[in-house]
Parts: sequence; C-alpha cells; structure tokens
Amino acid sequence: MSLSPKHNCCLRLVHWLLLAWLTAMPVVVLAADFKISNQVCRSADNAFVLDADIDFDFSDKVIEALQNGVPITLEMHLQVRRKGAWVWEKDLLDSRIRYQIRYHALASVYQVVDLQNNAQQSFVSREVAISSLGDVHGLPVILQSKLDKGKIYNIELRATLDIDSLPLPLRPLAYLSPDWNLSSKWHSCQIRR
Repeated sequence: MSLSPKHNCCLRLVHWLLLAWLTAMPVVVLAADFKISNQVCRSADNAFVLDADIDFDFSDKVIEALQNGVPITLEMHLQVRRKGAWVWEKDLLDSRIRYQIRYHALASVYQVVDLQNNAQQSFVSREVAISSLGDVHGLPVILQSKLDKGKIYNIELRATLDIDSLPLPLRPLAYLSPDWNLSSKWHSCQIRR
C-alpha cells in the first residue's frame, strides 16, 4: 500500500517537527540548574571543613512559586568515603544539610533559614538571599579522629531542590517537570589525615 503525496508530505512534516522538538528538548532541560565551584576541603580545629560556592540557578517556575509564598527547600548532600573504597563499604559520613528560602510579601523580605538549628537571616533582595545560600564557608564535615592516619578520603558534595518539601498539590507537577528537578553534579575534594 502506498501513501499519497499529500500523506507523504504530512509524514515528513511530522518527522521534522518531532526531530526539532527532540533537538530543542535538552536546551530546555539544561536551562536552569545548580553548579558547585571552588570546593576546598581544609583542616580546622581537629576537624575537616568545607568551603564551596554554589550557584543556585532557579527556573522561572521556582522563582514564581517563591514570589507567591511557596517556601523552597534546598539540600546539600555530603558524603565521606575512603578513596578506593569498595561499593559495599559504608560511608564514614552521609549527611544532608537543609536550608529554606521564603518570601514574606507583606514585609517584602526574603528569609533564609538553616533548618538544622533554625537560624534565620533576612534580605531585601532575592538575588542576595539566593547568593547567601550558595556561600558555603567553614562547613564542619568530619572530625580528624574518625579517619585512619595516612589514608586518603573523598568529601563529596551535591546540592538539590527538595521536591518532597513542597506543598502537596504542587508535588505531582514538580516531579514531572524539568523546571523543578534541579540539582548539581557531585563535586569531590580529597583529604588526608
């Protein structure tokens, strides 16, 4: 059975539209994301601490939700493993540190909350509030006494937007949308006791 020239033309058009859509899709997915840079692990007061800069590049949908009073929770996932450890070896540390950014429309103030100790900072600018979230300085990671002398360890860091902390009606959409699935790649630095 052969197709008429009209049908062939339609099939080619659909083919090209599908190809164009698939080609453009990665650009949309990669439009907003988190990036970790300048990660440094250092010794301080019998412990190892971490410094890093995290660029929280929120999508327009996340910014819109924040502006409409939805608190946005961010999570920094820290892991410490011995270099060359087998897959089944337990991590020395597997910790999640959570922060939240909120907008209070009546006061026109952005609030950044450290959810571990409920410490709060207020900012009049969204950009400054987001920038402060990404300024990680002197974050305690692990005591030196927990590490074996002469061994090398990897401290790995990843930042993500916590979809599970969003209001329930927003979660199904957030799970399916690349606008909400924001995270960084794992970044690693090495330490030796």
